[in-house]
Amino acid sequence: MESQELKIVKVRPEDNHTLLEIGRQTFYDAFGSPHNTEENIHYYLSQKFTLEKITNEILNPESQFFFALYKDKIVGYLKLNSGSAQTEFIKGNSIEIERIYVINIYQGKGIGKYLLDNVIRIAKEKTVAFIWLGVWEKNKSAINFYQQNGFKIFDKHRFMLGSDKQTDIMMRLDF
Repeated sequence: MESQELKIVKVRPEDNHTLLEIGRQTFYDAFGSPHNTEENIHYYLSQKFTLEKITNEILNPESQFFFALYKDKIVGYLKLNSGSAQTEFIKGNSIEIERIYVINIYQGKGIGKYLLDNVIRIAKEKTVAFIWLGVWEKNKSAINFYQQNGFKIFDKHRFMLGSDKQTDIMMRLDF
């Protein structure tokens, strides 16, 4: 993909319906059947991807959402957390990538790398010491992607998807 055809835009509160739609779609595509049961994935989506929850997340001053656009079409998004918005306390001045998703048909075209490069730019502007994230231990392609971009594994944590207790690999990129 031509980099001039790609751009990143900050999500605004009035984009909450669009964000909810792409969030639910990309999460289901990444973690739905056959990776997890329909019951667990639908329960998780009904709890974590509601209009009220997404709107509150957009309005949180310590969280930022961005859409990735290709030829002005939304093809992915990311969510960054700083300060108390981070999902876990990690000692040090950091930014968390809580979500970084690309619509299936656009995966493998450099959009994830484009989003990650923008996260790195933002982190450097904020002069943080590192970026961190959690990635499902069974998502080998995502783990490889982050390792290829300099992230190192530093811990693990539990993640509940419905009634299924899963393990996330925690990774970080130090500056």
